Amino acid sequence: MNHRYPLSMGVPARLAVIALLAALLVTGAVRATPAFAAAPTVTGLSPNSGSTAGGYSVVITGSDFTASPLPTVTVGGTAVNVTYTDSEHLTIVSMPPKPAGPVDVLVTTTDGTSANTAADDFTYIAPPAVSGLSPTFGPIAGGNTVTITGTGFTGANLVNFGGTNLVPTVVNDSTITVAAPAHAAGSVDVLVIHPANGTSANTVADNYTYLGVPAVTGLTPSTGPIAGGNTVTITGTSLTGATLVTFGGTSVAFVVVNDTTITATAPAHAAGSVDVLVTTGQGTSANTAADNYLYGDLPTVSSLSPATGPIAGGTVVTITGTGFTGATSVTFGGTAAVFSVTNATTISATAPAHAAGTVDVLVTTPSGTSTNTVADNFTYTSGPTVTSISPKGGPVEGGTLVTITGSGFTGATSVTFGAASLTPTVVNDTTITVTAPARSAGTVDVRVVTPIGTSANTAADDYVYGGGPIITSISPSTGAQAGGNTVTITGTGFTGATSVTFGSSSLTPTVSSDTSISVVAPAGSGTVDIRVVTPVGTSPNTAADDYTYGSSTTTFTLYFRWTLIVWTGVNGASISAALSGQETPPNPATNDVSGIVTAIFKYNNAQQRFEGYFPGSANVPGANDFSTFTKGEAYWFAINSSSGSSWTVLAN
Repeated sequence: MNHRYPLSMGVPARLAVIALLAALLVTGAVRATPAFAAAPTVTGLSPNSGSTAGGYSVVITGSDFTASPLPTVTVGGTAVNVTYTDSEHLTIVSMPPKPAGPVDVLVTTTDGTSANTAADDFTYIAPPAVSGLSPTFGPIAGGNTVTITGTGFTGANLVNFGGTNLVPTVVNDSTITVAAPAHAAGSVDVLVIHPANGTSANTVADNYTYLGVPAVTGLTPSTGPIAGGNTVTITGTSLTGATLVTFGGTSVAFVVVNDTTITATAPAHAAGSVDVLVTTGQGTSANTAADNYLYGDLPTVSSLSPATGPIAGGTVVTITGTGFTGATSVTFGGTAAVFSVTNATTISATAPAHAAGTVDVLVTTPSGTSTNTVADNFTYTSGPTVTSISPKGGPVEGGTLVTITGSGFTGATSVTFGAASLTPTVVNDTTITVTAPARSAGTVDVRVVTPIGTSANTAADDYVYGGGPIITSISPSTGAQAGGNTVTITGTGFTGATSVTFGSSSLTPTVSSDTSISVVAPAGSGTVDIRVVTPVGTSPNTAADDYTYGSSTTTFTLYFRWTLIVWTGVNGASISAALSGQETPPNPATNDVSGIVTAIFKYNNAQQRFEGYFPGSANVPGANDFSTFTKGEAYWFAINSSSGSSWTVLAN
């Protein structure tokens, strides 16, 4: 340590100072830290502003910057990489991206962190943003002045107009003008470029449409009534700025939806085809087949074939007439039918179901609806209906006496087995018998023919040739939902059976004989059909193959005085029925506990109160707060039997 003392200080005084310094050193009062160490200071940034995208370098000017260790620098709290120039200069290698606004640039060394001052403020500047164009469209030749509005335009040096860079006139920070360059028809983006702050983001607001000569590519609908008045959607290109729309030379009211769509109201016009033309400042659309609009007279119905059919519907009717092109609906007595237009004079329609009687068949096109005449009358009849046949199969040699059950059989003239027509014995209006003819193995439809029609084809009229399987009974016909019980199936044609279906489950059976099969029931619920599958075919679905899964139960133990249970029985079950064992469906495992249960309570959380049910006043209006059980809810049971009770109820 090197100190200097005033020459005027005497020797004794100097000796005293030296002694004092020595004492300080011995006691540690003088530290080893350099007397002139200081925290860094930031006096300026160059540049002190830049784009929010970051990526550029910034020089920090200040003092007390150290080379080793290298100072830590943060920009708005984000650490950045720096290079050291000297104790007064650091360089941020790459500024981080930040939102627009000021941030602090702070330098930290082992001696501390620079104080936050105005000198360390760096301002992030957002790129320019386009909020609108005026006008938003113009000719493909360009040359028109476009005013661009937005923000951050000060200092912008370029405008990219559909890929072409132009030097703009910057009016102020929110307005730029530029002359649109020439461009092909279509929509382009107009972007503002700032040399330091970046390029405006592409949004709907910067879309500019170059308009070519308009073109019409389609009309919907392309036909309509001679009275006019219907709305027509015109599709095409360069429709923006349309000033005129004409139908056959007649100008009409219209709305420009966008550059490719116009809606217009068709005027009245004589029958025939006209051109629909669109005019803009760029010209008028060329006449093509796509712009043809057909004015037509109302459709007419001249005949129906057949003109009758069953009330169940399903009859395919050929409608003959005129003006059917573009038909939008066909109705039978006001009920819509499925149809297809064959040509301008023919429609094929499937008659819907309808009550017996005569109805009008009307055709609607864009020109209107056909007038009701005698020619469009269709008569629904309650013709024959087959509901079952017994037996449902027989040998290929034929000879089986088949009983057909249904309705409307009086006066039946024939019964068909596939293509074979037979003379039946009509027992009464609901029963016919007939002997099955010989036929190759397979399934055929059995149809009854009467003067008012033929029975509709349904699954009920299927007859199987070839010894196909027939189920006559199953035992047992019910079982637990868990399955596992052995079911014996009785019938005919089981030899060679490959599988048995239980509803949607396919199982491998044990074939005991041609008339008996057994199978283990899978888990299930409700009533399902059992079908036997053999190489000849699958057994038809009848009531004889129905298997019903029983309901499962749950058992509660009720103790003397009070028992708390959580209801796991049927949701919404009647308390009165459950207590007395009168559940639906009947539960053979249940027992009547209504005589020992004196009260049931639950807590209504929403109302913050206890509610009660009292079996003795179950039928007294207003006596109970609730009368059904809710699945998952807790209940307190009070019973008067000192021995308690076991109580079984339905669980599903």
